[in-house]
Amino acid sequence: MDGTPIFTAVSTSARQLYLLLRCIAFSQRAEVQIDPHGIQFSVEEARVVQGLTFLDKALFSSYSCKLPTTDSDALPTFSISITALLETLQIFGTAEASSSVRNPYGGFSSSYGNAFSTPALALGGTCRITYQEVGAPLTITIQEGSVTTVCDMNTYEVQGSQGDDGGVPLDRSKLCMKAIMRSTWLSDAIAELSGMNPTVLVVNVSKRSAPYFSLEGDGGPFGNSTVDFTSESKNDSTPSEARVKRQPIVTETFVVNAPAGSHGRIRQRYKFDMIKRASRAMASATKVSIRQDEQGVLSLQFMVDLGDGGSGSRGDESAALNAPPNPANVAYVEFRFVPLLDEEETESEGQTEDEEIEEQDLDLSP
Repeated sequence: MDGTPIFTAVSTSARQLYLLLRCIAFSQRAEVQIDPHGIQFSVEEARVVQGLTFLDKALFSSYSCKLPTTDSDALPTFSISITALLETLQIFGTAEASSSVRNPYGGFSSSYGNAFSTPALALGGTCRITYQEVGAPLTITIQEGSVTTVCDMNTYEVQGSQGDDGGVPLDRSKLCMKAIMRSTWLSDAIAELSGMNPTVLVVNVSKRSAPYFSLEGDGGPFGNSTVDFTSESKNDSTPSEARVKRQPIVTETFVVNAPAGSHGRIRQRYKFDMIKRASRAMASATKVSIRQDEQGVLSLQFMVDLGDGGSGSRGDESAALNAPPNPANVAYVEFRFVPLLDEEETESEGQTEDEEIEEQDLDLSP
């Protein structure tokens, strides 16, 4: 070794890293995988819920990764305390933005706007991440003005690395449902269902008959509740034509490929408390891609806008949502959930559909 670290990355905003990692900090430990394209952090709980975020190299002002061998594509995976990492990243304090204004795109989400805009970040402070060699501590250097803080974080060997797809595998080749929508709509729906304190979330979708897409909260002490994403608005002058679309108006992509034997409708149950682990990501994201494979694994993949406020006007944001994402301006946070298998619910409505799931995707992989 010539003394040069095998990995070094510099970010001009420690607070961006903090807010992204905070989205998945529902457990104390995180697995870290570093490769020439970026850094992936993975957190899981009880093998039933997993949170991942991929920090693309484009998010850093400088990025250097030296692989140990020519035939390796990533550094060996290790784990760290994500709790300690967050404490380090916010050592100079983080200003929180709050707003109670109504979201002009629907709902009353208090998180409307760019979570990474200037008021939210109190811009300032750079972060340097250094990994000297395999097994060495991960060094975090935070500098703001003339003040510098250095933290050496212990790294731990991972037994049986989870791999690219992590501990909760999603079979992308056998997706049976996919929807892309504004994250605000999903966040408001989960908040609405939370009022009844349910124990189970039921995802109910179909392309043949209503409800086409609904979320149901079951098992709560105050009763059950349902949020139905309808295919028509109250202002539709021709509701019959809207129904022909068979797509909720809040979705820009909605594809259902119900497996054989499901009779065209898919109902899958998940533990509600686990879904709430994604609340911070829902509040920070601009878009969400909702996917479900044939085994019932649910993926919520959030696209988080890292803009500097230049796209702050609401009209510009609408245009940005329909434009191809720029790796330097966005990051992705994904949650995967294992379904509850104690009760299977199916409904006989229509025939099995043969629609193909398009590969138009928001992928964490570089």
